[in-house]
Amino acid sequence: MDKHSIEYRDFRPGDENAIDDLYHRIFRKTRDLEQWKWEFLNTPEGKSIIRIIEDGGKVIGHIALIPMRFSFFGTDIIVGKSEDSSLLAEYRGKRLFGKLEKSCFDSASEKGFSIAYSISRTAREVHLKAGYHPLSPLKGYFISIEHDFVAEELSKFFHLRKPGKALLKATLKILSKKFEKESKSRVEGIKDISIEKIERFDDRADELFDRFVGRHDVITVKRSESYLNWRFVDNPNHDYDIYMALHENAPAGYIITTAVKRKEDFNCDLLIGLISDFLVLEEYKEALPLLFDKAVESWHRRRCDCVINWIQKDGILSDSMLKQLRRFGFLPMMGKFSIPISVRPLNEDMSLQGIIDQKNWFITLAMSGRWA
Repeated sequence: MDKHSIEYRDFRPGDENAIDDLYHRIFRKTRDLEQWKWEFLNTPEGKSIIRIIEDGGKVIGHIALIPMRFSFFGTDIIVGKSEDSSLLAEYRGKRLFGKLEKSCFDSASEKGFSIAYSISRTAREVHLKAGYHPLSPLKGYFISIEHDFVAEELSKFFHLRKPGKALLKATLKILSKKFEKESKSRVEGIKDISIEKIERFDDRADELFDRFVGRHDVITVKRSESYLNWRFVDNPNHDYDIYMALHENAPAGYIITTAVKRKEDFNCDLLIGLISDFLVLEEYKEALPLLFDKAVESWHRRRCDCVINWIQKDGILSDSMLKQLRRFGFLPMMGKFSIPISVRPLNEDMSLQGIIDQKNWFITLAMSGRWA
């Protein structure tokens, strides 16, 4: 590597193929141009900040901050979600990526971004070196539906011998029975609360979120009509089931579900159901069991092999969601099944203490990457 051949620059139209090739080489995954444009160029808040490293005209590194509008204790701010931080292996350890990241932060600050955040396992250490601060991770909770098949796949993943495999199969069978039993015994309807399956969000989303932040001092993505439709309805990666709870025709909450295959992460050929996002007003917490029952119906209809739900420890609504997970027999998961979160202020006006206090955040998979 000749240091004089290294160039740091902003994204230019026409870089898409080189970025996609870098993504494939580093992450061993594929995506099409439509997916990339949706995530990085066509967001409700405009184009992402994208910085590139070239060596003699060849793209060797990439970083992006996707703009997202947040509610920060009742005030709107722009936050950058770090995505696809990458550098070819042969260029690592040469202090190249740190300079790329700093230039991205400087550009974001100049354009009015207040905070950067990351939900990532692969880039965790890199981000901590760049001044990010860790928050408590999203914790995974697991239940099997097709217990025999799930036991076979997990036995391969954990390299279990016959005794361990038999024990796992017996355990999953017991848990599956509880899930199956609860799936058939629905929560009774609650007076004045109805559940509606919707295809697209309307201005009721804004009404619901305004009422939510009016009751909580919180840092979270602003769940506006435009954001929710971009994130879920127009997402080219997955299709989602969206259920809204209504109290006398006014929005009381919603839940969003989907199903994914994560073979590249878990080395298991499982269709995994999950909750991508949820929000319920405190005064209508009794709507959450009704919404959760609709989520269960969705996972059964999609023929999911198992379900993993990730929730924020000690966050707003955590107790209410944990109650539903316990009702259906979900078990907490360990190790890599927790999702690290880290945050970084981008200007001096942001109070570090307020930003790194876990209790100030409301985090769901809606704030994660394209996969959920």
